[in-house]
Amino acid sequence: MNQQAQSAPGGPDRPRTYDDIINDSWTSEEDQRRAKADSLLGHMASLLFQRGKISLVHLLLQARKSEIEWDDESQTNDLWLDFDPGVFTEFTEEITEELKDAFNRVANRLNYGIEWIGFRETLPSVGPDWREQLQGMLNGDRPTNQSRRSAPEKPQFIQDRLAFTNSGEQRVYQALKHLQEKELPPEETISIFPLPNGRVPGHTWEPDLLVTYRGRAGVLEIDGPHHRTRRAVDTSRDHLLRDAGIAFVDRITVEAVDNPQELMTSLKRFLRRLKETA
Repeated sequence: MNQQAQSAPGGPDRPRTYDDIINDSWTSEEDQRRAKADSLLGHMASLLFQRGKISLVHLLLQARKSEIEWDDESQTNDLWLDFDPGVFTEFTEEITEELKDAFNRVANRLNYGIEWIGFRETLPSVGPDWREQLQGMLNGDRPTNQSRRSAPEKPQFIQDRLAFTNSGEQRVYQALKHLQEKELPPEETISIFPLPNGRVPGHTWEPDLLVTYRGRAGVLEIDGPHHRTRRAVDTSRDHLLRDAGIAFVDRITVEAVDNPQELMTSLKRFLRRLKETA
């Protein structure tokens, strides 16, 4: 029997827990370490949410990587969280201590044998042609909305010199661009800003899409398959955005992204609500 054929205890439809993955004899040692790292990060974020530390939850959600590494000097396994440089600047001594306290509480209860946590900037990925790539980026040959990125490799999804995290974001952009150029009059059209880094009180955030229409700014987020587990955090963030001047925040479901007709209906509804927002 292979790993995929096995079902978690409690029925084949029950999602596998971290314990299921870690304790499964078919799980590789590398996958066990990944599961432990993600479990620690998730438990930290959930504990901080229960404590009402919403800004710290937002911070942890921006971790680019969580991994467990062996420290030869101390002879221990350590948890490292990697963040983009712009996010890493938020790590004050007070924030670091609060995150370490949450980690210690979680690590002691989960008993994974991980006793230390560290925070660091993401390491840029470079190849032998790094000089040419960086020179091109310095000369303006890069996605205009991705100047915050330190890695010089070319993003996979690019259109109109704008980079996207995935194909879903790009499809939403294409639909908005169709509305912008084909359906709305030039004197009353929209502006589209994919993945703009922005600052609200106590937090730096990167909405999927910022759209301006009739003197109002709205944010569109694309819900991922695991969105339900983040609903409370997303609602809190929406309140922060509205309090900071964003007139309307809406979400596009994954199902709508995959259905052109439903996507266009959702976007038109978003623009109508944005226009009507007082």
